[in-house]
Order: sequence, then C-alpha cells, then structure tokens
Amino acid sequence: MKKEKLLEVEQLNIKFTTSIGDVNVSDDINFTLNKGETFCIVGESGCGKSVVALSLTRLLPENAVINGLVKFEGHPISGLDEKAFAKIRGQKIATIFEQPMSCINPVMRIGDQIAETYRANFNCSKKEAKLQAIKKLEEVKMPVNRYNAYPHELSGGMQQRVMIAIALACNPQLLIADEPTTSLDVTVQYQILELLQELKEKYHMTILMITHDMGVVHDMADRIGVMYAGNMMEISEREDFFKKPLHPYAVELLNVVKDPCHYTIPGAVPNLMETFTGCPFEPRCNKKTALCKTNKPESVVMGERIVRCLNVVPN
Repeated sequence: MKKEKLLEVEQLNIKFTTSIGDVNVSDDINFTLNKGETFCIVGESGCGKSVVALSLTRLLPENAVINGLVKFEGHPISGLDEKAFAKIRGQKIATIFEQPMSCINPVMRIGDQIAETYRANFNCSKKEAKLQAIKKLEEVKMPVNRYNAYPHELSGGMQQRVMIAIALACNPQLLIADEPTTSLDVTVQYQILELLQELKEKYHMTILMITHDMGVVHDMADRIGVMYAGNMMEISEREDFFKKPLHPYAVELLNVVKDPCHYTIPGAVPNLMETFTGCPFEPRCNKKTALCKTNKPESVVMGERIVRCLNVVPN
C-alpha cells in the first residue's frame, strides 16, 4: 500500500542570531511524515531536535531565522502569513511539551482552558465549548469533577493529560510531542504513552515525537530519525534501526542503551556556533577516514533508509 504523505520538510535550515554570532541549529534537514504514523526524532541534548519541531508551528523566538520548504497535505505552509498560518496551528497541527506547568495558565481553571482553546478555533457558544472540554477530559481519562481544578492542584501526570486535552481540543491531524514524558515517573510515563497511542488510533492522527529515550522510541515509533549537531544522520523503519543501525552515531546510541552503566560515547556534542567543513560527528567517530574531516556527507538513499555518511555504501 502506497503511503500518503502528511508533512514534507525540505532543506530546513534554522539559525539564531545573537550578539556574539549565529547559532546554526539545523543543516539542510529533510524528512516526511506519512499519515497515521509515529515518527520519532532522537539524539543527545543540544542536537537541535526540539528546535526543528518547534519551527514547524512557528513557536521559536524572534531571533530565529528559518529557511526551507514545509508542505502540509501537499500545500506549502512555510510562506503563509501569520493570519493564515494561525488556522493551521491548533486546528491541524498541535503541540504538547515536556513541562506542562510552564504552558498551562496557573490562575485559570483547567476546564476553562480547554474550552477557551476550542472557542478560539471554532465559532461556538460557551455551553458547547464546555461540553467539548468535558469530552476531552474524559478522553484523556481525567475525572470530570476536576474541570474546575487549578493546575497546581494536579500531579505532573494529570497536568500532562490536561496539556494533551488542550492540544487535542480541535482534533488536529498532526500532534507534535516534544519530550512529553521526560519529567514524569516511570509508571506515569507508561500511562501517558499508552494514552497517546489510544488517541492516535481513535483519531487516525500522525505523531511527531521528540525524545532521547530509546525505550519510548522502541514502543512508539514506526520510523526513526537520528539527529546530531543539526544534521539528520539516519532515517529508518523501527525494525531496521534496532536490528542494524547504519550510521556510526546511531550505532553508538544503541551501544549506550545496551550498557548504560559502563558505556558512553567519547567526546561531546559540538558547539553549534562552529562551522563544519566535514562531518560534524567526525571527532567522535570510530569509523572515520581522512575524508570525513574535510568532506560534508550527503544523504544516501538505501531502499527505505536514508543515511548521511561517507562510509556507508548504497545497496
């Protein structure tokens, strides 16, 4: 069966202008999201994965300079003015974040916040919006009697459920989940991931998940994108990735998972203010050659996989 594309990202470059120079956060990022799949972007902290996700809904600060093409359902959306894009954000693409307490209004009742989101996108009465908010609370398995609760009265897991309910108020086609379980206890993490999977199947949603947790990736992903220093190093189906990762960085990430107490990747993530003439992973790579220091790798297509490495040979 041919996969239907929902989101296409082409040649995405993002930098932040600062008083001490430019910070280059992404370098010619290319990927697609197919309808109904979960695509996980993984990598160490500081590799640019969250910035890439936030750029898709224009949630970056004013000093961000974004270039590239983003298509949604085959139509370019990167060039839309803010008024037109506002109809995309929320109604078609929604986001949930790692720290829900920093995103929820602390002095507003949670039910009213969900209802407000619905009214902001649809022309409806307060009564209808409240009914929709109650429905969303039920869907995220929150007791309806918590409708009038304030965020500080809820646990971290319940706050995240509220964040999910707000994001899903308009039944978006694409949900961006940026480290949605990192700050939660392990048992609560499992409950939130299970909830996201249930809602994905119920609404036939597509999920773009940002995470550094390989356990989450294994449980949730259909496809995986590995980022390093602003570069998309590998894109693979989940089974292929865990069976045989191709990029040396992807191999190292899985080595850490296999022996987290004793194994670490040598070196550190580079400063994104640096300009790379070759492969950004070259200083830490145990498969490098002399060319890796001077030649920038291009993406190599290998069947369903894409790898950005000079030393990976196409089939």
